[in-house]
Amino acid sequence: MKTKHIALAAALLLGATAFKPQNGYKISGNIRGVENGVIYLTPQIGDQEIKDSTKITNGKFTFSGTTPEVMMYRIQIPKIREQKYFLLENKEISFDGHKDSLFNAKISGSPETDVYSGFYNGPWKIITAKAGKIYTALDSATQKGKITLTPEQRKPFDDKFKDLDVLNQKAIKDYLLAHPGSIAVAAIVEERLINYNYPQQAAEMYALFKPEVKNSYIGKAIKASLDLLNKTAPGKVAPDFTMNDANGKPLKLSQLRGKYVLIDFWASWCVPCRKENPNVVAAYQKYHDQGFEILGVSLDSKKESWLKAIKDDGLTWKHVSELKGWTNTAATAYGVKSVPASFLLDKEGKVIAKDLRGEELTKKLSEIFKN
Repeated sequence: MKTKHIALAAALLLGATAFKPQNGYKISGNIRGVENGVIYLTPQIGDQEIKDSTKITNGKFTFSGTTPEVMMYRIQIPKIREQKYFLLENKEISFDGHKDSLFNAKISGSPETDVYSGFYNGPWKIITAKAGKIYTALDSATQKGKITLTPEQRKPFDDKFKDLDVLNQKAIKDYLLAHPGSIAVAAIVEERLINYNYPQQAAEMYALFKPEVKNSYIGKAIKASLDLLNKTAPGKVAPDFTMNDANGKPLKLSQLRGKYVLIDFWASWCVPCRKENPNVVAAYQKYHDQGFEILGVSLDSKKESWLKAIKDDGLTWKHVSELKGWTNTAATAYGVKSVPASFLLDKEGKVIAKDLRGEELTKKLSEIFKN
């Protein structure tokens, strides 16, 4: 789910295509591997697609226009999967890249993009390297998912991921403190904390933003996301919704009142979801007869893939989906921007906890059902 912030859409469309003020931007680009063709410049405005296009001639292209403020844009070429994300400013900017590795394209002339890239080329590389080692070890231990680990066997991996979360948050905070007035750091907070369901940590970072960053487009988007996520904070009654199950019959969340319910947002294409499923299966088998229910909400768009994953992973609980991918209405209402995401509800439908995984879910359920 991508939160919809479209207030600047008209201004951006005008700025990109209708006029070229003196104080606007000019992007001079060089694309190796493409002699002639079309290239697109697109702002990241929720679900809005406002594309500006220009021709590539002899491997060269130029965009000019204006952006009302520093915002995240992407450059893409038709039929090329990779894209280049950067922060567009009203400056003279140069772009140099190869069509087969747009992600690594070099952008010069944008200080905010320099700050943004500095994080991903520095602290983030350390984090991803550590994460890669943990995933490799986990794949080895499970023989790439063929073996289900016991909670005791899984615990060392869960502990390592927790340590990695702490490192991730520290890296972002340290970078923010080094660049407190940068829009780029707000973009990093949105990408790494808001989009991956760390609302408490995101709120702490947001409080450190300078006023001009809070009042920026990205700053306002973060605030809107935090307000939305607050609606499912522990103690709040979870938003009710109705959605069709695998047989096309409507199922309402509030029908499950009287049981402890785990709303599990997932998808067949989500690798971390599929890796987590054995833990959820074990919890369901242990506590279902004691009053524990699971409602799987799939962000799939293809019914066949959804049903196959349910069967292959042995997910014997209740499942619903609109088969509309990220535009799923429940995901929107719950502020879900990445999966897996989960919400544990009490018998009255109030949120107890969010995103409990592995041993954390088992531990919480053991506390609930110990009596």
